[in-house]
Amino acid sequence: MVGKNHEMSEEIRIWSTFIPEETGREVEKVLKSKWINTGEQERLLRQKVSEKFNIPYCVACNNGTAALKASLAVLGVGPGDEVISTPFTFIATNTSILERGATPIFADIRYDTLNIDPESIAAKITARTKAIMCVHYAGNPCDMDKIRKIGRDNDLPIIEDSAHAWGSKYKGRYIGSTGDIICFSLQVVKIVTCGDGGIIATTSEEYYRELKKYVWYGVDKETKARDSIDPLPDRIDILGFKANMNDISAAMGIVGIDHIEEALQRRKEIGERYREELSNCSKIKLLHYPPENTPNYQIFPIHVDNRLKFADYMRERRIMVEVNNRRNDRYSIFGGMQDLPVTEQADRDVILIPIHTDLTDSHVERIIETIKKYDRA
Repeated sequence: MVGKNHEMSEEIRIWSTFIPEETGREVEKVLKSKWINTGEQERLLRQKVSEKFNIPYCVACNNGTAALKASLAVLGVGPGDEVISTPFTFIATNTSILERGATPIFADIRYDTLNIDPESIAAKITARTKAIMCVHYAGNPCDMDKIRKIGRDNDLPIIEDSAHAWGSKYKGRYIGSTGDIICFSLQVVKIVTCGDGGIIATTSEEYYRELKKYVWYGVDKETKARDSIDPLPDRIDILGFKANMNDISAAMGIVGIDHIEEALQRRKEIGERYREELSNCSKIKLLHYPPENTPNYQIFPIHVDNRLKFADYMRERRIMVEVNNRRNDRYSIFGGMQDLPVTEQADRDVILIPIHTDLTDSHVERIIETIKKYDRA
């Protein structure tokens, strides 16, 4: 009885970090090797990511935002350009556009998936549009067939912000294995983490060659003449960043990739149970997961009536819930509020419930029963 009472009083966190047991040992090996800068571990991480997710080319960098910035740079996005993007995302998606001197143009989203609406994208294209940015929100892929058709019809490249989408699939194929440029995050609460880091995937060898330069001062580190007293090339014609990944971070990422199926399976179990148990609630509405999608359940957003009341109810019962992202146009850096009716509705009622690998079956049961009691009240 004491154990049961303790479990019921235990706080259930909204976030947690998946760090496999051998991570510390692998990091220690790197430290003892005395080579902790970009090296063999970084190369091995890129190789493992490519092999696991059928990605033709990939580049590693020190965070997901750097991945977005380098991707925009390789597309030549700069002052005076516009990038059509989603307003319902973490601000990094769109501050990366501002950092290039360009302007994010917000398309509206779909209420049922929280992903960018292809019809709204098409309506926002102008002569100044340089690229399209989409986000696979909550690891539930966007309608990429429609978005890519818009891109082809208008000769516009597409950057997929896939910070949420490690291991997600669209029509049976991993996110990252198709498309122009796909950016992943290895930030602390992502399914694969190295504390912080990023991966840029591409199917284009040309983009790949240039991206390697953009993440390190305009120089491809792999072509440096290591046996020379002057290893830099004679010419540097790209203004690159300092965004390379070090081997300590890479070692963490390697272990995460090796164990990703464990994390994906546990999240699938929890996500599918939520969908089964909560589908008939009247005060909350679940996202739509199209049959062609295999979501990774990076987060689990729901629409809920009277969000503040729901949040108070759950937190009083020591179950943490959280508003993860707000509509970006509410922040003055993006130029002010825009007419985005679906985004406005989602911004009022979306909230996250816990989903991570540290949740036990008892935790999940408690979350479900608490939500059902709220729904019946």
